Amino acid sequence: MKPRGKIVTLAALMMIALLAVTITRAAAQEQFEVESVKLTIYRDGLIHVTQTLVVDELASEITLPLLSSSIENIIVLDENQTLVDYEVNGDEMTILTLGAKHISIEYDTLALTRKEAEVWTLVVDTPYNLTVFLPQNATLIYLSEMPSAIDISGTRIALSLHPSQWEISYVLPVLPEDENESRDASSTAIPIEYLIVAIIAVTAAVLSAVLIIIRRRGPNVEKILKANPQLKQEDKEVIEFLAEKGGKAFEAEIRERFPDMPRTSLWRLVRRLERLEIVEIKRIGLENQVELKK
Repeated sequence: MKPRGKIVTLAALMMIALLAVTITRAAAQEQFEVESVKLTIYRDGLIHVTQTLVVDELASEITLPLLSSSIENIIVLDENQTLVDYEVNGDEMTILTLGAKHISIEYDTLALTRKEAEVWTLVVDTPYNLTVFLPQNATLIYLSEMPSAIDISGTRIALSLHPSQWEISYVLPVLPEDENESRDASSTAIPIEYLIVAIIAVTAAVLSAVLIIIRRRGPNVEKILKANPQLKQEDKEVIEFLAEKGGKAFEAEIRERFPDMPRTSLWRLVRRLERLEIVEIKRIGLENQVELKK
C-alpha cells in the first residue's frame, strides 16, 4: 500500500506542476495583444519596424518575440509617449510595462534583407500579421505566398502578410540624373550689358562665399546632398540647419528648429544621417551634439 500511495502522490504532483506551467503560459499569452506590425523598407535594405501592443495593465512585464536578433535604434514608449525600460535577450524583448495599457516599439534592422546583383530579397518568419512597405518605386518580382492584400501607399507597394515564413523579392529603379547636367547647352544669346552685370554679381557672390567658407570652415552642403541623392526633404533641411549653425548643433536646438516633427521621427532622422556617415553624434554633458562631417 505504501509504494502505491507514493506513486499516486508523485503522479498528482506531476499533474499539478504540468497544470501550473500550462496556466502560466496561457497567462503570459494573455498579457498582451499585438495590435499592428509595420515594416518600412528603405533603398539601402534597412528596415524600420513599428509595432503596437495592447497590454494588460496589471502585468508588470511582458516578453515579446522579435523579428530579428540583430536590431538597433530601439525606442519603447507607453500611451503617454514616456520611455519604457526594456531588455533584449537574443530574439526576445522583455518590457517593463508597469501599468501601461498601450506600448509602441520601434527599431531598425539590416538582418532581414539581402541583395544579389540588382535583386533585393526580404526574408522574414513572422508570428504576427504584418504590413510591409517596399521602398519607393520598387517593382515586385517574387512572392513565396499570396498575401492577404496588395495595396499602393503613395509611391510604395504595401503588402498585408499573414503569419508564415515569407520571401519577397523586388528591384529598384535607377536614380534619375541631375536635370541640370542633361540640359541642352545651346541657349538664347544674352545681351552684353546683362552679361557684364551677371559677371559682377557672380564675382561678388563668389567672394562672399569664399569669405564665409574661410570664416566658418564648415562642410560643403551641396557636395553632401549630391553624394546622397536618396536623402528626403526633411534630411536636407536638417543638414542645411546644421550648416547655418556652423556645422554643429545640439539635438535640443534641432527640435526647437523643427517643432512639428515628432521627437521619435527626429531621433530616427539623426541616426539615419549618422549611419550614412553624414553626421557624427557626440555626448556633451547630458546632451547629444550633432556635427556635420567635413
